[in-house]
Amino acid sequence: MFTKRTARLSAASTVLSIGMVAAASAASVQISITNNQAADGVYLTPLASILHNGSFDSFDRGVAASASVELLAEEGDPSLVLGDAAAAGAVTGAILAPGGFGGAPVLDPGETASIQLDVADPTSNRFFSFLSMVIPSNDVFIGNDNSMAYEVFNAIGEFTGIGPILVYSDEAWDAGTEVNNGSGAPFNTAGGSPIETDGVVVGAADNLFFLNGQNTPAGTTIDLSGRTLLATIEISQVPVPASLPLLLVGLGGIGLMRRRRARG
Repeated sequence: MFTKRTARLSAASTVLSIGMVAAASAASVQISITNNQAADGVYLTPLASILHNGSFDSFDRGVAASASVELLAEEGDPSLVLGDAAAAGAVTGAILAPGGFGGAPVLDPGETASIQLDVADPTSNRFFSFLSMVIPSNDVFIGNDNSMAYEVFNAIGEFTGIGPILVYSDEAWDAGTEVNNGSGAPFNTAGGSPIETDGVVVGAADNLFFLNGQNTPAGTTIDLSGRTLLATIEISQVPVPASLPLLLVGLGGIGLMRRRRARG
């Protein structure tokens, strides 16, 4: 028999279900990057952080760099890359270091910085890609192309518990847009003008050894030897989902119904 009590329970169940669906359909993650270099190592520019559906592709090995990637690789400016990703429906952000040298928000050796990204639909923005310029190079950057995107959420939107992403010196990329001699490179004291080239994106040769001896505005001289760890990127789920208030509204509705029943 359909009674008032049944109707109240049905309504309460509906409200709770709506709240739970809303909570499950959104998520927040914290993305952190650490520059693992020693004091005389390289620096990293703000990290372009992108959560996308798996189809966004900022660069490919053996293909000429886009204007967006060229700007990031030569100037450390992630704005165009992030704009491209946002236009494709991705969730984006740039991780800025709190200090940096000379007022620039770069990641000094040993420094860690982070950002929180809120994802309305983790089933659509499941994969993580990143890019950052290596300085004081001319056009070397770290990043992952579409074939190596990292899965942060699974197909039903659950956080995967993805482990640390380790980026080594022999995994850096050369955009192929300038000669890497330090001349005219940002954050390099060599001065001069860059030599433009019409190359393609390739793996950075010699494990970045070409940077040895180049000076930085921080007063350090780059000294690299062997394969070194450039950066560690960690992704963790923020404990309180951004949509929790919606669930609380649903629970509050149930409480109100119970109070009305008690008075009745």
